[in-house]
Amino acid sequence: MRLTISVPQAVMSRGARGYVSPELWDQGETAGFINYNFNGSRRRKKGLETEQYYVGLRNGLNVGAWRLRNESSLVGGSDRPWRYRSNRTFAQRDITTLKSQLTLGETFTDSQVFDSVRFRGAALASDDGMLSDSERAYAPVIRGIAETNATVEVRQNGFLLYSGSVSPGPFEIADIYPSGSNGDLSVSVIEADGRVRTFTQAYASLPIMVPAGSLRYSLAGGQVDNNDDQQASPAFASAALIYGLSERITGFAGVQLAEDYQAANIGTGINTGLGAVSMDLTRSVSKVDQRARSGQSLRVRYANTLDVTDTTLAVAGYRYSTEQYRTLNQHVSDSGALGQLRASGLARDRLELSITQIVPGQSASLSLTASEQRYWNLSGKTRQLYLSYNAAWYSLNYSLSIERNEDFGRSGDASTDNRVALSVTLPLGSSPGSSRLSFNAVRDSRGEYNAQAGLNGQVPGDRDTFYSVQAGRDSSSGSFGAGKVSTSTAFGRFEAGYSQGQDYDAFSLSAAGSLVAHAGGVNLGQTLGETFALVQVPDVGGARLKSFSNVETAGNGYAVLPYAQAYRTNWVSLDTRQLGADVDLENAITQIVPRRGAIPVVRFKANVGRRVQFELVRVDGSKVPLGASVEDEQGRALAVVDPGSQALVLSEQDAGSLWVRWSDQRCQATFSLPPRDPSRAYERIRVVCR
Repeated sequence: MRLTISVPQAVMSRGARGYVSPELWDQGETAGFINYNFNGSRRRKKGLETEQYYVGLRNGLNVGAWRLRNESSLVGGSDRPWRYRSNRTFAQRDITTLKSQLTLGETFTDSQVFDSVRFRGAALASDDGMLSDSERAYAPVIRGIAETNATVEVRQNGFLLYSGSVSPGPFEIADIYPSGSNGDLSVSVIEADGRVRTFTQAYASLPIMVPAGSLRYSLAGGQVDNNDDQQASPAFASAALIYGLSERITGFAGVQLAEDYQAANIGTGINTGLGAVSMDLTRSVSKVDQRARSGQSLRVRYANTLDVTDTTLAVAGYRYSTEQYRTLNQHVSDSGALGQLRASGLARDRLELSITQIVPGQSASLSLTASEQRYWNLSGKTRQLYLSYNAAWYSLNYSLSIERNEDFGRSGDASTDNRVALSVTLPLGSSPGSSRLSFNAVRDSRGEYNAQAGLNGQVPGDRDTFYSVQAGRDSSSGSFGAGKVSTSTAFGRFEAGYSQGQDYDAFSLSAAGSLVAHAGGVNLGQTLGETFALVQVPDVGGARLKSFSNVETAGNGYAVLPYAQAYRTNWVSLDTRQLGADVDLENAITQIVPRRGAIPVVRFKANVGRRVQFELVRVDGSKVPLGASVEDEQGRALAVVDPGSQALVLSEQDAGSLWVRWSDQRCQATFSLPPRDPSRAYERIRVVCR
């Protein structure tokens, strides 16, 4: 007799997908780094030579849980003195219990509710990266009923997003991660007997929407810093809150307070089934020169994908502001050293639109991006329009685009700039590094044009080096030619280029990479992400990592892993084919879970020596028994004797002794290796075991 109990999936406890326990989060080691980006050029035109140089720096120092960061630049040249400028400096650390980041120094407020403000002070804001995958982004909850032990499949735009088994009865799937922010989901319930039921789950989302029950917040306070000596720097405080009220509705609100300024915002985002829409209202009160102004700003955003027509409305936005409405940045500008309201560019309303249409039956798409801005105090409008058609015919790719920009001066005089561009590329082979022919042409409304043909691709025999050459003509300088070569190494990316026209020539150099100082020494590396790691293979130089191009250990046994995903499991593995016979790894793959901005060390245990095949014979000339254990002088197991009385050993010494043990017996064999022969993968030596 057997009792079978089936529990519906909807009432079963489920772990969150992608969740990693905070106990595993690694805050990393004490280390400092410099991320650099250098660009230099020398130009000659009509006998006049000029030089320009730029160095962008992102510097950092990690000590314990704190991360100090600085962003700065160095600019100079033949026509200007060298100038160093620090853009911002701040310290940051995790607040694990709140799943948040604490930031002190020069930073920016969150921009989801209010316009972002640069300031000096402190900020505390939730960090989505600390959440599980199902808590990070808004996603629909799919519910249904299975009649048998069934399989549920979820697709979006034809792509399979989820496949899982459910028990008979109600089921609920909450950890679906759509491939885009919009596009209805097709749900198939495949019963055990093969029957298939399909239904559609409407889905659309906007960035401000969060899952039901999820809370996002940001708090900030300090002094507004617009990096302008002519503007005031008032003290301010800001708070914003976003909460998932239900599976379809997200609510949000915020307040901003400063000297003679207050603003409050309230809004909601809804998945309507016909698309995602959000609406919010902000009211501001601003006082300048004893004159108070209060106003409102209404913002509406909409996004949707129409599966029937393959149309993606990425975002449609409209914002209307009354004449007396002010953002905090506008209030600070009005309160500047001039002591009067600044009358330029007081926004009235703004319309934005972004649409992509797939052309049926063709490998083509049509994209439109447009915006229009009107002002209270200026008679003109600013308009931007960009329309592009992208298509492929066999291996030939081409695009045609139209750009139109309308602007106006302070007097209201309108100026219009129209451009038409054509681009064509044709690969000359099927491999990823194959050379490509290209043609690009641009013409504007003034009749000026630029047309060029080129060839670019991978340098034969070097998968990390690329070249490009162009020749063409433009209306301002006549015929020209240009060439460029770039290469990626373990120490960064480097590029050199040269171009020449009828009355000019130019030479350029660029380099991007990093320098990391740590307890194990100093290493050069590629451009670093926000979170990166060090890889240590003791005493082994030239060890390469899988899945990371050109990342290998230097002479000190360290390599710089340029990027890692914070709060998620990152697998790191070595390419053992590159290590050679004289290196033994105890582990070739391991994992790390770094905190945001951390510099953890990924440690691999390696033994380095010489590979030797010992032929072991006893004093009477007999063989050592099969399976006997071979150990070093410290008792560490090195190998097992094979049927031929041989043992392949990695010896860390050129001379010494081995112990061979079997049953209740043992013997000792002393050895002295000949000078190293680079042409041999391993040595062979006969020793007597006494």
